[in-house]
Amino acid sequence: MPSPTGGSAADGGEATGGRSGADGGEATGGRPGDAAVDRSGDGSVDRAMGGAGGGGSGGIADTGTVVNPTVDSGPITGCTPPTSYANLFVTVSGHTQAESDTKVSTAWSTLFNPSGSGTIYYDGPGSDESYVKDIYNGDVRTEGMSYGMTIAVQLGHQTEFDRIWTWVRNHMAKGCSGDTCTGEIAWSCPTSGNCNNGGAPDGEEYFATALIFAHTRWGDTGKIKYGTEAQWVLNLIRTKYFHTSPNIVKFGSNSSVTDPSYVLPAFYQAWACFDTANAAFWNTAVTDGRAFFHNDVDGSGVCPYQANFTGGQTAGANSDSVRCVMNIMMDYNFFKADSWQSQTYAPKFASHESNAGPPSSFCDATLGFGLPASSGKAFVDKIWSANVPSHDYWNGVLYMLSLLHVSGNFKLYY
Repeated sequence: MPSPTGGSAADGGEATGGRSGADGGEATGGRPGDAAVDRSGDGSVDRAMGGAGGGGSGGIADTGTVVNPTVDSGPITGCTPPTSYANLFVTVSGHTQAESDTKVSTAWSTLFNPSGSGTIYYDGPGSDESYVKDIYNGDVRTEGMSYGMTIAVQLGHQTEFDRIWTWVRNHMAKGCSGDTCTGEIAWSCPTSGNCNNGGAPDGEEYFATALIFAHTRWGDTGKIKYGTEAQWVLNLIRTKYFHTSPNIVKFGSNSSVTDPSYVLPAFYQAWACFDTANAAFWNTAVTDGRAFFHNDVDGSGVCPYQANFTGGQTAGANSDSVRCVMNIMMDYNFFKADSWQSQTYAPKFASHESNAGPPSSFCDATLGFGLPASSGKAFVDKIWSANVPSHDYWNGVLYMLSLLHVSGNFKLYY
């Protein structure tokens, strides 16, 4: 990822942790001016993303690909979630559980109160639906909607969860009849709900996981059959968004590359336990996803914006790249199946990130799971001391997800 001060908006750098692109960066964070990207691979422009950094400042040097990286054998087919989840605010930073609980609840009430000044969550246009808004781009994106659902199910907010998923089903999902849909889920929509875009699997991956967790936590006796909905999203991901041999998620349905920040081996392990008919496929994705990161990160532990399916860089780091650390460290926290994640990756990336600001620093807090307390404390302390990113979409959702992980509130329900 770019350095804390980043490059210019023109070359895809970040200014103090925001998203910058073709028409200018955001000095205090956010995602304005995203450059257009052809996601579908058909020559049309169907997604706006942050600009990719160059190979110099803010970019990644291509260090080559390890042909057969070694990944420890882990509980690939095991379907028993962890029995406890570490709260790094307590165990590493020395705060009380009550203080930690207050911090999490304050963040939720700031970001997910539709009448609050700091909100990113809004009601409508229907009476039973709500959306998470990308404040700077003025639209609704599947990544934000799926993050919102994930946050809601972790904290037990079923009403908000249902309202967000209802918005997705009413406006973003295509080819729907009853409880199933056959088309993609539009990655971006105006707040009015008139959507015409194709899909982006980073959102679908979090949608599927959130729905599985809701199925386990709340059952399927209400208005939403969470398990049924989860299965059609998983089918969509598996049939439209995955390359095979290796089993790595694509950047888009017709793409020949991936975005490394979409690779989520911890989720695939949960999916294998839910979608048992396709467990072999998802278990392979777990193994291939873990091996992918061995190849993908550079000498500083930074992952690029795009890569081929064995991990070789095809486009330098951009603002998506900040999510890679959370993907890797949540996998280590939950399963501890790949010692490379803590013994090699965590110290390497920690050295690179010592001066990072938001949103990188929020995701970096998860390094505390793989580092000794003496070196992990600085990263945990940084998110603890940060203010909730009020009325700030990109920083807000990454802050909230990272907060859930670090406080022990991000749990596996399957």
